[in-house]
Amino acid sequence: MGLRAKNIVLSSSAAESLEELQAGSAPNSESIVRRVRALKPILLADCLHGEVVKGDRIPKPLKGKHGLENLFVEDLPSFWRLLYTIVRDRGERYIVVVEIVDHRTYDGWFRSRSR
Repeated sequence: MGLRAKNIVLSSSAAESLEELQAGSAPNSESIVRRVRALKPILLADCLHGEVVKGDRIPKPLKGKHGLENLFVEDLPSFWRLLYTIVRDRGERYIVVVEIVDHRTYDGWFRSRSR
């Protein structure tokens, strides 16, 4: 059994991306939205499910915008990525989805880093 989280919260930029995908007419939009929804029970049951981004590799723009201390990445269809962090509040663990981004945006943040 994994490390459980109480709830999942979307940052305003993640919520905006999800809304755009839901309204999108691109053929892959629907599969990306389906995968985001399918990840909810998985992440609630095991908030360490995603790929860990080491602290010194968290991109400065993301660190500054979201005040991140930890970052995890989940792959989505069509090379999209869901980035989330784990926060604690009153002894409870929460997942905050900070960004849902396409490949170009993701690579822009991580391009100078070797994976």
